[in-house]
Amino acid sequence: MKTTTLLSTAFAALTSATAIPVSGTDFSNGKISLQLSIDLNQDVGALGANVADIFHFTSTHVVHAIPENVVNGTEPTGGLAGASGIFAFGINSHANMICYNITLHNFQGEFESPATTATHIHEAVVGASGPPRIAFPNPHPVGGVDALRQSIGCLQGPFLTGVMVEGKDSGEGFHVSSLETNPTAFMADCHSSLALPGAVRGQLA
Repeated sequence: MKTTTLLSTAFAALTSATAIPVSGTDFSNGKISLQLSIDLNQDVGALGANVADIFHFTSTHVVHAIPENVVNGTEPTGGLAGASGIFAFGINSHANMICYNITLHNFQGEFESPATTATHIHEAVVGASGPPRIAFPNPHPVGGVDALRQSIGCLQGPFLTGVMVEGKDSGEGFHVSSLETNPTAFMADCHSSLALPGAVRGQLA
């Protein structure tokens, strides 16, 4: 038997991979409506974590992404002038799950990347490029306004990016606990057709 419940909550409550924003939700008030589907016949052990653990973040990170941080290799590119982004992440390392609230301001061009999406967490220290480890859905315009874009949800491993490195996907085998162990080794970014190496970028720490 399945029970469906509607919840209105802030991003901090986004902890279940089965919770998705309701179509047509207005994000302007800082809240979202979620549709949560729970299979009451499913054995809790099959979830890979107990119920109390699923609704819990082992860490949170807020990344301020700006064009000036973007590099190609080790060469600064300047990114996409005038753009900025805030990447808010809630991590549940026990469940290998990451929830995200990504907001882009003044993004221009089309989303473009060799990966399956153009919005990522890369393994890369400050001033260097590195492979994507997680690919997030690209932010969509809020209220039909292209200058404000948002993407909200949760992803649970195994992760795939669509980028092949030495014969395997760059997300294969990645676990979100790595983001907690060494957050300075990871950055979040978004890529544009007008700024292929990256429009904006920021380190997790």
